[in-house]
Amino acid sequence: MTSAREFKQLSVGEQIFQFDMMIYRGELHDKRPLVILNSIEFPVPPSTAFCEMMWAHDIQVIFIRRAGYGASSPLPDALIRAQAIKEGATAAAEAAILRQLLAKMRLENIILLPMGSANPVAFRLIHMAPEIELSILSNPIFNQDVMQVFRPDWFQSMLRQLITSRSGLHVAAQGMKLLVRRDSVSFYKQIFQGHPEDIAYVDANPDDYKDAGKYLLDTDPSLLYYDALMCLLPDPLLKDTYFDGRDVMVMVGEHSGAYWKDQMQQEADRLGLPMVYAPNGDLFSGYASPRTVIEIIEQNKNSIQQMT
Repeated sequence: MTSAREFKQLSVGEQIFQFDMMIYRGELHDKRPLVILNSIEFPVPPSTAFCEMMWAHDIQVIFIRRAGYGASSPLPDALIRAQAIKEGATAAAEAAILRQLLAKMRLENIILLPMGSANPVAFRLIHMAPEIELSILSNPIFNQDVMQVFRPDWFQSMLRQLITSRSGLHVAAQGMKLLVRRDSVSFYKQIFQGHPEDIAYVDANPDDYKDAGKYLLDTDPSLLYYDALMCLLPDPLLKDTYFDGRDVMVMVGEHSGAYWKDQMQQEADRLGLPMVYAPNGDLFSGYASPRTVIEIIEQNKNSIQQMT
């Protein structure tokens, strides 16, 4: 039996850039597309239960593995350099390729749901693709200082190594892959310690975390470097008025730590973005709280109808 979350490849651009993607139930239907971009640690789509709940509300999940993940083509080596990454050129290039994919698929009225470290690319894609009508930024990192919230201590240390030097990058990547190779499900549970609802999502979907571990083992260290730099260093793009004129929401877990929520609220206020607290999940609130995602979509739809 064919899985409703089966992956396929679609190529775009003159250089034939290939994307690895999941269109829920195989083909595009006459439903509103919910386009999800993966975070660095979890290049796997949301659960079948999540996708079915969206489907019942006339929304079709489209999960796209970003450049370099799974069977998606990698970005050119010239773009995975510190200067290009820090200047935003790498994220802009990735967003431009994603824009070509959306155009090729002829998607309209798109809801964009970037997960975690995918957000810097989404920040840029939002302005490139007018067909994106609503963006729900799940656990983004803007320009706040959040290094201290990462647990356990070895994971925080690993992130510091990633953004400090190339040698630190390879040491951290090898250490992380060793832990994943031993037991990928336990690896994720260690990262999520202190967040019982994220652990509950792992327990409900263990096969997805086994798959995520396999993909993480195949992930080139340069991708870890790219995503870590973009998320943990200031992004010069994020001026106070950057999101003006676009429908953008920030979603974080209601049970996230106080420091994380406080920092997020300050940056959301600075950028003029409304915040929504999801009742389930922390790092995985975007996947663990599908009803909240639906509520945001419905409220946005009603607001637009009232304006027209």
